[in-house]
Amino acid sequence: MAQRVQSVERALSLLDALASYSAPPTIPELAKAAKVNRATAWRLMNTLVHFDLAERNEVTGTYKVGPGALRLAAATDNSSFVRKARPLLEKVAKKTGGSAFLEIATRGDLVVMDQVRSDSPIQVDLAGMVVPLHCGSVGKLYLSNLSDEELNEYLKQKLATPTRFTITKPQLLRKEILEARVTGVAINYKEHREEWCGISAAIKDRAGRTIAYLNVTLPTFNNTKERVKSLAPTLLNAADEISSLFNKAGY
Repeated sequence: MAQRVQSVERALSLLDALASYSAPPTIPELAKAAKVNRATAWRLMNTLVHFDLAERNEVTGTYKVGPGALRLAAATDNSSFVRKARPLLEKVAKKTGGSAFLEIATRGDLVVMDQVRSDSPIQVDLAGMVVPLHCGSVGKLYLSNLSDEELNEYLKQKLATPTRFTITKPQLLRKEILEARVTGVAINYKEHREEWCGISAAIKDRAGRTIAYLNVTLPTFNNTKERVKSLAPTLLNAADEISSLFNKAGY
């Protein structure tokens, strides 16, 4: 058997244990599951957090797998997960008439992993574009995954208002985010750019944790807010199919 580095082995054991929990665990729980002492677990988890492979809730002291894990998976074998999900993006783009995007969140930023353009003469390209979280449907889903304490802190700050339709009132924004937490779907209608609207659904792992997002962005000139909302079943079904691909592949 080839030599192994004990500290690396322990860190990976902690990460593997972390991924098995349906609810964010504490250091004592992780240490017990990975069979390492608490002091070692604490040091190694701090390292995993530094590299975005784990996230720590500063209020509860619990941990969850960080978006860096999916970023590593995406870099493996030219991202087989992205390739397998692409036919579903193509199906969604054709069915909705919008541009379909597969996105992940990393360090609070949303990153486009793949996109399929619609047949519309008006094209939407989100790659490289920074959309404030509260202005986009994917951002609202991201905010819905924050703890109540983290969400409260976000809503306390002064929020950008790129259009006259942007929702910045904490009470109204909180209502939309909490609805997204329950339904797994969020929409944006003219809130970032008046000529755009969008709807997103969460892609989840076996434990029900959000690991990616399926987004459809459409022009507003021929899409009402009610029509965008009516796409929810299509987005949810496609997101469930992509979730199944993710989980079957064991990413």
